[in-house]
Amino acid sequence: MFYMKINYEKKLDSVGGIEKNKGCINNDIEIEADFSEIERIFNSYLPQSYKEFCANVGSFTFLNLICVKCIDEAQFMLPDNKVSVGDFYCITGNDKLSITNVLQNFNEQLPTGMLPICEGELGDHICISLRKEDFEYIYYFDHESSPGDDLFLISNGFNDFITGLEIYEGEKNDDDLVKKMKADYSPQLITLLKQSGYYLKKK
Repeated sequence: MFYMKINYEKKLDSVGGIEKNKGCINNDIEIEADFSEIERIFNSYLPQSYKEFCANVGSFTFLNLICVKCIDEAQFMLPDNKVSVGDFYCITGNDKLSITNVLQNFNEQLPTGMLPICEGELGDHICISLRKEDFEYIYYFDHESSPGDDLFLISNGFNDFITGLEIYEGEKNDDDLVKKMKADYSPQLITLLKQSGYYLKKK
């Protein structure tokens, strides 16, 4: 399958940079073994663009609040059909931000063929499709929506998804307070704030 190559590091720098998840750093042999394990579980190849991203960038947390514009529309989304994009998961392993862990905790909720690749808002996930009919499409999984109506299309490919990432520029509210705190506090504290229940979903 043809895909457009992009400079992942340059793109992530353009939205404020990232902090690597040190608990998920693997060597090349481990990464290839992880890819093979996911492909075995899903009985499907992983998109080459996603594999290259994982091998070159890995698991991380954004240093800014990040969002992406969806193709689909839904009432819960931010203005202009945008959704928040959180931490990117490890491929496998026991880390709480690993795909393995997410699959164990959400196995009965996630639609068949959907591989969770990063966090959405609290309880939600952004997934890449490994189904034949929409291979590599990126979806937002909203855990509060009814089964069968819980996937919302973000993009038709992984690199389109990465290219579409942008810094969240919301109205002046609590988001601005968190942004201000980013200038004074460590990424670790910001991660704890996000884990404590802070998220962007419009009420």
